[in-house]
Amino acid sequence: MKKLLNICLLVVLIFMSTSCSQKEKSSERELNIPVLADAAWLKADGAFYNGVQLAVEEANTEYSGKGFKIITSVIDDKDLYETGVEMATKAAEDETVTAVFNLQNFDVSKTTADILAGNGKLVLFPYGAYDSLFTKDNPYVLNGIPAFSDLGKAMAEYAVKKGYKRIAIYHNGNQSQEELVTAFELDLLNTGTKVVDYVPSIASKNEFDNIYSRWQALNVDCVVISQYGLDRAFEVLKMLRSRDAKIAVIGEPIFDSANALAENKAIAEGMAVPSTLVIEDSQKLKEFKERYRKKYGKEADIWAVQGYDMLRLVVDTAVKLDTNDPAKIAAALHNQKGYQGIGRNIAFTKGGAMITDVKKLPILICRDGRFQ
Repeated sequence: MKKLLNICLLVVLIFMSTSCSQKEKSSERELNIPVLADAAWLKADGAFYNGVQLAVEEANTEYSGKGFKIITSVIDDKDLYETGVEMATKAAEDETVTAVFNLQNFDVSKTTADILAGNGKLVLFPYGAYDSLFTKDNPYVLNGIPAFSDLGKAMAEYAVKKGYKRIAIYHNGNQSQEELVTAFELDLLNTGTKVVDYVPSIASKNEFDNIYSRWQALNVDCVVISQYGLDRAFEVLKMLRSRDAKIAVIGEPIFDSANALAENKAIAEGMAVPSTLVIEDSQKLKEFKERYRKKYGKEADIWAVQGYDMLRLVVDTAVKLDTNDPAKIAAALHNQKGYQGIGRNIAFTKGGAMITDVKKLPILICRDGRFQ
């Protein structure tokens, strides 16, 4: 009888051990990738998060047989600094989180990047962040778009190509605007094009009238607008167009907003902006657009592609490595060959900046309310 009890006890212990092992294995196979952002802003357009959700759905179908479960959610920071730091801290301390898509205000993400990465979370910035974040060789931070310095270079090369000679720059905002315009001017060295005036602020329309008179005296033939904040960017453009409807304008990508363009269609006509993504046509991209259209009833824009590619970038790499360990995934994502997404090859420098061929970065022109 005693022998039988010992055997039963042994069987129970083995069962419990196996059960615990299976639970641990199941936990290890979960890939929790939340989006940290202002929920109202994120869902107003919806394209990026739609792309993320479609990727989650398809990846779960594809990889469930391998024991992986992919989940995502929106962590709402309400576009507030204190809330953003609080939410990032909670995500950093959550052992189930593998990676975070950080779409916060740049001044917030500058702080929260260290909080998340310091706790071993993989942090991707699908809409970008300050260039300086990617100069510290931190293996956990990855930029999802070209650096602002790359955008500035692309804008400068476009200006030279178009034959503009005397450029005025209006820039007002934060560090990213400084990074962009500095790269812009440096790239003009040893060309026939030069910056003849810098304007850091415009307090009123009367002040702008004086600025515009100065630009006329300087024979300015192109104006670059680098402004943090979408509403203010269009206000500056409106002031310029009220005085000159034909002068060439090159703006930063913030102008490429469908809702704002619908309201400012006339004044945006003909202006140029650099694309934040180099999307290449492929059969995979065509098929994705068809699936997206079928699911959401509308066309996929570049941000839908970005959401899909960013999610699959993490998940496909994790499955290939058979892990949800952020450190192992981060190391693999620094592979020089990069990751082939549906829209392009995605590769990163040692510091996490996106490797970009500036000459391939498209310059988009606004035609009838759309940049194309």
